[in-house]
Amino acid sequence: MPTPPNYIQAFLDYLRSEVDASPMTIHAYSVDLWAFLAYTEERLGEPFTPTEHDLDLVRNWLSHRLDTGSKASSVGKYLASLKSYYRYLLRCGIIRVNPIQSLRPPKADKPLPVYVPTAELNRLIDEAPEAQDWIGVRDQLLLSILYECGLRRSELAGLLDRNVDIHTRQLKVLGKGRKERIVPFGEGLAQAIKHWRDIRDERFGSTETLLVTSRGGAMSPHSVYQVVHRALASVPHLSRRGAHALRHSFATDMLNSGGDLMLLRELLGHNSVSTTVRYTHTSFEQLKQVYQAHPRARYTPPDEPEGES
Repeated sequence: MPTPPNYIQAFLDYLRSEVDASPMTIHAYSVDLWAFLAYTEERLGEPFTPTEHDLDLVRNWLSHRLDTGSKASSVGKYLASLKSYYRYLLRCGIIRVNPIQSLRPPKADKPLPVYVPTAELNRLIDEAPEAQDWIGVRDQLLLSILYECGLRRSELAGLLDRNVDIHTRQLKVLGKGRKERIVPFGEGLAQAIKHWRDIRDERFGSTETLLVTSRGGAMSPHSVYQVVHRALASVPHLSRRGAHALRHSFATDMLNSGGDLMLLRELLGHNSVSTTVRYTHTSFEQLKQVYQAHPRARYTPPDEPEGES
């Protein structure tokens, strides 16, 4: 049996070899679990061995994270990591009872998704500098794919070149849980992809991923985020400027244009339609803003004449 700290490593190895979890998922579990171990050992003043009596320790750690500024949604993810870990310990016989099985995450606020106005997105995508270098062409295409196909930044970073077909105008995406989905796109984006490939192949030769770094390798999800963040810096009044803002805008504009909610769920790769439904709230907010242009939207009726009732 491994020494107590290595229970975590054994769990991560299990995720990798038997569950076939994605590298990003394994990394997220790793960060959460080692942070929990460090906190617990500091609190106890001795090496920590998981037991059936750890409920208060887990509660204290989650409360500590809330007290130090973590959002409720983040604390919910920490709890999810711990629950998976303790289920593994129970399965392996290291503990006899899961002490946190019934523990519930704190209720998280659910702010509306950030929406980038369509006119601003068209400006960023269409108004390219005349003397644009290859990085500018790549970044413009990056923005186009995120907005026109609704991909997550990790999906775009790992998008294989062979999975993008400009003749059938569709791409195959490996999404969360390693689930594949097919996303169609338009003729304009197909031409932009062809233009980028011509430039890329002349500079780097054939590449495994559609988008590449200055060394010809795959972009990381963080580098995708940085490109979008720089581009959206010129758009005022956005609370967040990450790649997800373009995915949110894709979904909202689809609904505003009459798109079907269930088909949108397929395009976004959501497991549950409840996740997709939140975009209807954003869509309704956009419609309310449009309605303010109606001449009677702010109409105030005149006061009734005195003496009448």
